[in-house]
Amino acid sequence: MFIRSLLASAFLSLSLPLMAQSTDHIHVHVTQTLPVFETCAHIQGDQNEQQVCFNRFVMNHLMNELKWPEGLQENGKVYVELKFDATGHLAEVNSLRSYDDLAKEEALRAMRTLPDPIRPGTVGGEAAPVSMVVPVMFTH
Repeated sequence: MFIRSLLASAFLSLSLPLMAQSTDHIHVHVTQTLPVFETCAHIQGDQNEQQVCFNRFVMNHLMNELKWPEGLQENGKVYVELKFDATGHLAEVNSLRSYDDLAKEEALRAMRTLPDPIRPGTVGGEAAPVSMVVPVMFTH
């Protein structure tokens, strides 16, 4: 079924090195982690496994939620930015780039239906706002 081919691609890097430099030229590595959805709560400590679980959860959600918009003529990709606040709530969903307005609206609608994570994302071990970009493919 062509609807099932509406799928989010692999995305984002789980550990983002943020380099800060003091006058002594000391580099600090700060780790960013993603929010944790209930289906991924069993994963503790392994950031790669947490990222894979996060990606799978979002992709499965999109496979179940996306519909081919009536009137959409072409295949293409929509880049959707997700911004989670420090409590883990999905605070903003924005389109960064889209090939078609109908596809953009459907991708945004589907992403807005994501449930709230059970744990927020972190930066340097502290709850913090985090964001990522998800490419959403529309393919017949």
